[in-house]
Amino acid sequence: MNVPTPQFIPPKPSAQHIETLVTYLRGQPTWMTAEQIGFALGWGDRKVRRVASACDEIVSHPGSEGYKLEEKSSEDEFSHFGNSLRAQARAMIGRWLRVRNKRRQRQRDQGLLPL
Repeated sequence: MNVPTPQFIPPKPSAQHIETLVTYLRGQPTWMTAEQIGFALGWGDRKVRRVASACDEIVSHPGSEGYKLEEKSSEDEFSHFGNSLRAQARAMIGRWLRVRNKRRQRQRDQGLLPL
């Protein structure tokens, strides 16, 4: 008997958590790491990342120095943020296409899809 494994999906961050993070970053002069923010707010790194990802006012991307408010980012920082997120999106879409094509090929080989 196959019993599905329960999947834990963390709750969406509350408006209060988002506002707490924005208020904290508004008082900071530069980039702040998840570790620094977590220490200041009593949050874990994952919570910092989850809340920041839910907020449209925060600039952060893989390879960045941390988290910063969009209003405090330079044009160069904001441009790098956009370029990084678009590259990440292209990579994710590319992976999805490869996996989907592999699945379709397997289904064709099994006669489940027309050639």
